[in-house]
Amino acid sequence: MELRRIGREPMATVLRPTAIIHPSRPIVQCSAVTAPTARRPLSHRSSPPTPRARSQHARIQQIRQLATTSTPQPPKPYTAPDLNKIHRRVQELSSSVLQPGPGTLPAEERVLYTLEQLEYLAKVVLEERGADSNPRAPAKEQKETATSALLGSVNARSYPAVISKASILNVISESAEQIARDPNVFVTPAILKAYVQLQSLLHQPSSFPDVFHLYSNKPIPSLKGSQVIYSPASPDQIKSAIPSDVAKEALGAAIEAHQLPLAIDIISTSYCTPSFKKAKTFKQATIPMAGLGIAPIAAYTLSTQFSNLQQTMDTGTATGIAFAGIMTYVGAVAMTGYVAVTTSNDQMDRVTWASGVPLWERWVREEERAAIDRLAGAWGFKDMDKRGEEEGEEWEALRDWVGTRGMVLDRVSLMPGME
Repeated sequence: MELRRIGREPMATVLRPTAIIHPSRPIVQCSAVTAPTARRPLSHRSSPPTPRARSQHARIQQIRQLATTSTPQPPKPYTAPDLNKIHRRVQELSSSVLQPGPGTLPAEERVLYTLEQLEYLAKVVLEERGADSNPRAPAKEQKETATSALLGSVNARSYPAVISKASILNVISESAEQIARDPNVFVTPAILKAYVQLQSLLHQPSSFPDVFHLYSNKPIPSLKGSQVIYSPASPDQIKSAIPSDVAKEALGAAIEAHQLPLAIDIISTSYCTPSFKKAKTFKQATIPMAGLGIAPIAAYTLSTQFSNLQQTMDTGTATGIAFAGIMTYVGAVAMTGYVAVTTSNDQMDRVTWASGVPLWERWVREEERAAIDRLAGAWGFKDMDKRGEEEGEEWEALRDWVGTRGMVLDRVSLMPGME
């Protein structure tokens, strides 16, 4: 076996085969590989780090510590809203609508923007009032000397603010009411909804009946050249009806304020108007009535086609019999559905219809009955066992008013155990 030395200095050699034994090769060549030598350990007598290296290391450690540890941010100091600025802003918004300029009328978009801004300012003031109700750390009291106590120094006195939060809310409510009552402002459904939302937020629902009346009867302003002309409104038209969701929100605000006469006036100026009944008839009964109107034409067409498919009788006779049968079926189904819809009382709680009220009137006035039922439920006992025991001047007035509307409050035959 042949060995090779690697390097000049003598060192340990390791035999490593470089070829596999093969029958045709009698000799296996090997090469010498140096064995790995152990590394020399570092000397403990190495030179100490320089001051610059120590400062860099300390800076890196400080950066790592700041990056890994989160320091809580201090709370922002509480800043109360400036009531004077809010008051000036309310006056500016009101003037932009009430004084638009010569020969111009306030646009609907401008009125809506003003009401939205007033609602935002009202929320800011209301949130501030809620924050004031929470206990806070007492402020540092001023020291009072004997001289200031005798003379009543200015520093020891506390003067009330000129503009309070309650006065700001009253100004916002009055500004919104002035906008709604202004003869140059045409109250649209969107403006009416925004107004009701704002006054409900401020808990000032006393103007709702008058505004509802203005919505239906207010003269319509229009420009003719540089002059404003007012055309009379039609309170009985469909477009003069108070939207159902707006009336519902207004009634809820009156119930929350616990004002029974106001709630009755809201129902009278919204649900009880002829325009509201016409609007419901147009929206909900137009399609069924149109179907009943088309039914005879469709029945006659089908009867003519069916008469051509038979040979037992004359064509005219067969057409008449088929037409009568189809119309009888359609009429019976329609009448059954009409009676079922107009006589359903599962939704009634305390207020029901009196005997003798026509079925058509019951269906048209169902929203009115539901509103009165909601009002009675809010004023009466919530306990089922105590219903019928209510007393008082307001309750008796409500019972009498319900009777004048063709309804019955707490019908005895429908009470539990009185069937």
